[in-house]
Amino acid sequence: MPLQLPNLDDRRYTDLVEEARTLIPTYAPEWTNHNPSDPGITLMELFAFLSEMLIYRLNRVTAANILSFLKLLNGTDWNPFEEEERKLTDSQKADIAARLKQLAATELAQLIAQQLPKTILKLRRLERAVSCSDFESLGLEADTRVQRVRCVPRCNIEVDPEQEKPGHVSIIILPRSETEPNLPGLIATVKNFLTPKLLLTTQLHVVGPQLLTVGMKATVVPLSDEQEPALQQRIVDAVKKFFDPRTGGDDGQGWPFGRNVFVSEMYSLLDQLPGVDYVIMGSITLTPATPGRLISSTTGELIGADVKPYELVKAQVTTADVTVQTP
Repeated sequence: MPLQLPNLDDRRYTDLVEEARTLIPTYAPEWTNHNPSDPGITLMELFAFLSEMLIYRLNRVTAANILSFLKLLNGTDWNPFEEEERKLTDSQKADIAARLKQLAATELAQLIAQQLPKTILKLRRLERAVSCSDFESLGLEADTRVQRVRCVPRCNIEVDPEQEKPGHVSIIILPRSETEPNLPGLIATVKNFLTPKLLLTTQLHVVGPQLLTVGMKATVVPLSDEQEPALQQRIVDAVKKFFDPRTGGDDGQGWPFGRNVFVSEMYSLLDQLPGVDYVIMGSITLTPATPGRLISSTTGELIGADVKPYELVKAQVTTADVTVQTP
């Protein structure tokens, strides 16, 4: 049994007239004569009649109508028979039009079923950078060498990241390679890609990763059968992996931009390592060293480090920073 086609709009002439009549007091309160002899009511009835005809046609969209819509949405250079998008000559356009007319009904239906989802996906592509998510999505599209993007609105990060600057947008890109050989060229590529998609008066700034280097010292009490050098190296590797901007974090997608570093997370991370009995955290150092970035409780106990919204964390820890205390 075939599926019943939905009724896209079930309003009729009387429904349209009544709906329009109820809107008169809202948009034209001075219009008080609603009799059928009033010229305004006559025009309203005329438009309701025309609208009813359009609604009737809406429920009967043919393959030819859909094909016309696809031509309109894809432009004059649309070639439904080829994947490649290129400029077509007038003769090629005429050949495509003739070929479409020669298609049988089943062939035309198959062509529409193939091209319709492609056109919808094409319409959903971002063409303008308005919100932060737009900038970040387009920044990832700009070049395959870009792994992560952070948008900081109302900010000129090249001058002063802490001062609010209306009309300015800063984009921070993180290359896939830690040793990107041409970071300035990558920055220029992303900026050139985004510039045509900006709104008027928007001033764009694109920079590389802004790293906050976090150093730490810890004392570890091992289990009785654990070798000291192996345990130290295991702790160093775990800390670096946890804070890695590309593969760290809780989800393995990289330490989030602007996420603070907490001592409690370090305790949880190190306590779960094989061979560790318990951990005593020591000091945390930041580079660049900025006063007020370390977070402490009211009793002076170290809680963690403050990370700015535009910063990524990079762990700087060696085996010399890990002291293994015999139980």
